[in-house]
Amino acid sequence: MTYIRETCGCCDCEKHCGALDIIFVIDSSESIGESNFTLEKHFVVNTVNRLGSMASDPASPTGTRVGVVQFSHLGTFEAIHLNDSTINSLSAFKTAVKNLKWIAGGTYTPSAIKFTYDTFIKASRRAGASANVVVVTDGRYDPNDDDSKLRYLCDPNVVVSAIGVGDMFHQIHDNENLLSIACHNKNRTTTMRRYTDLVADDFMEKMETVLCPNPEIKCPELPCKNGPDVAPCVGRPVDLVFLLDGSERLGTENFRYVGEFVQKVADRLELARSRSDRMRARLALTEFGKENENQVAFTLTHDPVIIANGIRALPYLDSSSSVGPAIFHTIDNILGRGNTRQTRRHAELSFVFITDGITDSNNLDEAVSAMRGQQVVSTVIATGSDVDQDVLMKLAMEDQDAIFKIQKLTDLLDSRFFDRFIRWVC
Repeated sequence: MTYIRETCGCCDCEKHCGALDIIFVIDSSESIGESNFTLEKHFVVNTVNRLGSMASDPASPTGTRVGVVQFSHLGTFEAIHLNDSTINSLSAFKTAVKNLKWIAGGTYTPSAIKFTYDTFIKASRRAGASANVVVVTDGRYDPNDDDSKLRYLCDPNVVVSAIGVGDMFHQIHDNENLLSIACHNKNRTTTMRRYTDLVADDFMEKMETVLCPNPEIKCPELPCKNGPDVAPCVGRPVDLVFLLDGSERLGTENFRYVGEFVQKVADRLELARSRSDRMRARLALTEFGKENENQVAFTLTHDPVIIANGIRALPYLDSSSSVGPAIFHTIDNILGRGNTRQTRRHAELSFVFITDGITDSNNLDEAVSAMRGQQVVSTVIATGSDVDQDVLMKLAMEDQDAIFKIQKLTDLLDSRFFDRFIRWVC
């Protein structure tokens, strides 16, 4: 039984949190900034990823349902509803969250909390289900808003966690506001200086325990049942750029495995059907060595022939490694050429680094900042134990869950790893 579960991806055990309604309330105001709003969305998705199985039917009296409220000024509140019939899987929820756009207006936090209670708790909460609300804010809100609404979620049957991000929470007044949101339960308040702390591994583990303290682990009975294949990335546009560290540490054989992996990704994803297709996936691949040594196998394309030919023709650099300049080169030559933008409007832009992090870190901080400026979502694939974790974390923009560690590069082709990677990028 153990062997089957380790080798058959369809027989993985699942975590169940019982009848649970979770609502994330995230600040989408101008003071947050678009990069920090993206980190809030990562926090939501990564937290839900840790909670295991969701209710396949939102109307079911059992299972976990998840909702999101993003708020800015009055009248702009947007929601992913608990009882939305289209949110019936982790994948569907992830897509809905990624589609949320930064509002960039004023801040009506108290009114947003009342909206959350009226819309999610009062109107759609299930009888017998536990209700958890997680509020993320930088503490600023319009003085015209009624601060008495901060305690609107203080219901005996609702657990409220309040997360305050930024320097404002070092002031007594703003800490009191955070306490009001958390119904004066200090154990339910958390303050942090930076939004990157939201996706830190230790904090994610804490939230997992808060939201699902007594999970039930369910393992399916054999035999495994294969479900129908569903082409990933069909419902939304994704521009996926692979950045391969072609240093001497990689080796010729491993270089070949990476090529097979990228080809397998291209074969699995539903590629865009034309240049004008605004949905589905496009791929690009570039290899980097020492500073200013870059080989572009192919720029963003939907053409499987170009992808296959580019992978076959790409030479192994067998060089040293400098990732910072490679990021700038990718932004300048793949995301755009000259004054022409090559990415699609509204497409999620994803960089996938394949590196152990042993690299010249010259200009790395500036390069990561440039990625944030381009609204890049970053993923890192690292091999073995001899890695530079600090560099990997910077490339992953401080999101531990975005770092995929494998023992050897042949694991790239392992079905369990590969399926997990595809689910992540889509």
